[in-house]
Amino acid sequence: MSTSAPIATVDLPCTACGHHEDEPMWTGIEHEYRGETTDAPFTVVKCTSCGLARLNPRPDVSELGRIYPPTYYAYGLTDSVDAAVKGGPILRFTEKAKITRYQKRLLRIVKQLGDTEGPIRLLDIGCGDGRLLDWYKESSIGDRIEAYGIDISEEAVATAKARGHEAVAGRFETDTKLPNNSFDIILAFHVIEHVDDPTAFMKRGAELLRPGGIFVVATPNIDSIDAKLFKKYWGGNHFPRHWTFYSKKTLAALAQSQGLEQAEIEWEVNPVFWNWTFHSWLAGKFPKSKWPDRLFPPVQIFHASIQSFVLLSFFTVVDTLQRILTRRTASMAMSLRKPSA
Repeated sequence: MSTSAPIATVDLPCTACGHHEDEPMWTGIEHEYRGETTDAPFTVVKCTSCGLARLNPRPDVSELGRIYPPTYYAYGLTDSVDAAVKGGPILRFTEKAKITRYQKRLLRIVKQLGDTEGPIRLLDIGCGDGRLLDWYKESSIGDRIEAYGIDISEEAVATAKARGHEAVAGRFETDTKLPNNSFDIILAFHVIEHVDDPTAFMKRGAELLRPGGIFVVATPNIDSIDAKLFKKYWGGNHFPRHWTFYSKKTLAALAQSQGLEQAEIEWEVNPVFWNWTFHSWLAGKFPKSKWPDRLFPPVQIFHASIQSFVLLSFFTVVDTLQRILTRRTASMAMSLRKPSA
């Protein structure tokens, strides 16, 4: 299908409060997968009632297969890791550092559960090919992890299953296969902004958690300095795949509406957003040129290479400075607890 072909969209009220009075914030276009999805413009609006930002109109759910092309980065993480292993000492060191970072993060989350013994049932939403579940199983507490995953890609789920994980294909917010009140930890790393019904998404998370369990929701922070500065070029837009944009206040309000309590919040360093920001800015200024793709590769940034190492290292420093100076970044991870009683 041509990228210039019309894309089905829906004009919807605010997913949080139901109001339909909005203020336009900025309008932008696809830039990471230029030539593969759609050329249509999309507008981020802010609800005048509750302040939640969202894409409106946004693509209809029938267009998911179009806006998530087969080359979508999350579907090929295993290949990226395998390439790093073969890519020499620098790339192997970088990949090892990434794995260690995820494993340490898991240990911090487990500590939030309190004193626990025995198996830890963990669900990764948007598990892709299961690579993150591999890393958790390879951690120092991996023998206690019962790994589950869910993803909209049947092919990715098949790969996760082949790697030994329990996984189901489908949309998390409409899932009926996973057992209620059974998970100790649910991880949703940059997923909730992609779904059409975030309230149902949060509700499903609350249903699946056991009492005292932890639901970690990581998502872009639209209240960051770089979002306000770059606007339509901000990497967190991820047009047209990010549909809802949260701040600390609006995400906490959503969690509270479903009976979940905020436990902790982590302001994440996310160098990929900065790479996407600069790519979007240059692609917007030079729409017919290919050199922005070469200078700030939007998809290959996830693949092991010396260029990716240099860019991600540089932008890690930039984002760390932003966190020090502003006490927040464009990426937040909020830990939510299901009350024990």
